[in-house]
Amino acid sequence: MKNFILSIPKGVASAIMVLVVMFFTFVNNPLGINGLKIFPYAEQVGHFILYFITALVFILDYAKSRLPHHSKINQEMALAAVTGVMALLMEIGLMWKTHGLNYDESNIYAGALGAACAFLFYHFWLLHPFRHYLYHSIQHHWRYQHRRKKRK
Repeated sequence: MKNFILSIPKGVASAIMVLVVMFFTFVNNPLGINGLKIFPYAEQVGHFILYFITALVFILDYAKSRLPHHSKINQEMALAAVTGVMALLMEIGLMWKTHGLNYDESNIYAGALGAACAFLFYHFWLLHPFRHYLYHSIQHHWRYQHRRKKRK
């Protein structure tokens, strides 16, 4: 699994997440559950989860590209802010596409809150396990390759 994660080029995961967000924003009824009443604020919870995952993918993709060094907190905050701005731009695009019929201001707040929570989740809980998981696999790979070259 580590080799698969490390083999993904920089920015590919982030680009895929942008496409997923655009799909879920601009396609009418993407999951085929139109008219299904789940609970009162299901749409806002969906936006929170979507932008939480998007911000987390952006931050992890950037952090992976910075290995073996740490990404800085202001860079992580900037990526979360970009995701919050993306939530705003997607709602503006939806308003423009549907002439204001599907526009909901609370979706912007839910997306921005999801991005902020992703930053907090990564920085205070996931930062060191993620680095430890990937960094040691890189170091092990480098040492193994270095030893093989010495033996030959």
